[in-house]
Amino acid sequence: MSLSLKQLERKFERRLYDQLCYQNIAEVVANIKNGKGKILEIGCGSGEIARRYVHPYCETLIASDIAKRFEGSKIADDIPFQIEDALHLSFDDETFDGVISKEVIEHVADDELFIAESLRVLKKGGILFFTTPNRFRLTAVIRYFFGRPIRFPHRYGSGPGVGEVVHIREYSLGDLRRLLKKFDARIKSAEIKGVYLGIPHWQIGLKRFPKFLSRFAYSWNIRLVKR
Repeated sequence: MSLSLKQLERKFERRLYDQLCYQNIAEVVANIKNGKGKILEIGCGSGEIARRYVHPYCETLIASDIAKRFEGSKIADDIPFQIEDALHLSFDDETFDGVISKEVIEHVADDELFIAESLRVLKKGGILFFTTPNRFRLTAVIRYFFGRPIRFPHRYGSGPGVGEVVHIREYSLGDLRRLLKKFDARIKSAEIKGVYLGIPHWQIGLKRFPKFLSRFAYSWNIRLVKR
């Protein structure tokens, strides 16, 4: 039996991992221009993150996705939605104070262009914050140990609000460092943080863990400041 969007939202709210993800996004947005920032969300999906974890903590928000994936005609009365290709954004240079994207970069054909376009529409000093699964998270390591490694592109399934879920690639810490190195001239600072050590589906894991174990965290938070 498939779950509705509202049922999925309630299910995710009960998972510590998802709570951490949402909390991290809200905190990042709230700290952009002290909650007065103009924000673009890339890959808004069902609109839940835009509605509950971005919009309350900024002055202006534009939610976008490659296609409309939410129920009804709009996310909310005061949250405009635009269909946008993350690799070819329609916005002018230096339009936004912040760009937020949860688990999108692993789906796009060109990850370098994804970052380049996000940086292009950011003002100087603006924040690009995106998340992505860790290629060496514990569940992936366990699969590898039993001779069933995840090979990419990999289809994870499908669901309401997201459609078919295919990861073209995933990233280790080293992968991300090499990717971001290409943008040294455009980035003032870069932070990569591992989030949650464990298996979210089974509600088994740690919110806090030694830094050396970050290489096995479930996902990555990446925060870039534009020069």
